[in-house]
Amino acid sequence: MKVIIGILIGISLMFAFQKIMDDKDRPTFENSIAYAEQSLPEQIPADFLVFYTQFHSDSLYQMKHINFPLEGLPAYADSTILAQGNFRWEKEGWEMHKNLDARKEEFAKNLVVVNDGLIFEFIPTGGEKKLWIERRFMKTNREWRMIYYSGLNFRNIKLNDEF
Repeated sequence: MKVIIGILIGISLMFAFQKIMDDKDRPTFENSIAYAEQSLPEQIPADFLVFYTQFHSDSLYQMKHINFPLEGLPAYADSTILAQGNFRWEKEGWEMHKNLDARKEEFAKNLVVVNDGLIFEFIPTGGEKKLWIERRFMKTNREWRMIYYSGLNFRNIKLNDEF
């Protein structure tokens, strides 16, 4: 009887530990946006809008405005990659980011202005909007640059009720 109880406790602990690890491995970024409100178009710096347009239309400009090796996550990052915590995007093989026509009118609602020199972009996709792309832009030396890119990954946060 003691053996059976021991096995049941062991199995319960294993499932509890797996749940903790799954929650830990899922990137949430709640701390990053805890005090930031959803950006309104008038809160977005005008020079960022100019940068954003050129960034998505000029491949040379885009490459010059990315800090390679770029911190981030690949699409569908698994727990191994998350645990290592050192994934970097390289210049070689970089695919140009383009602004999709469907997003041109509504891209501002995906931006979170953290401060005058730091903007996060969260792009929800999929039916239930549980898959997200994340990009971070920082202004350094009077120029905007992409400093972080996470490909399509699961998120369990919402910026507002529209997502």
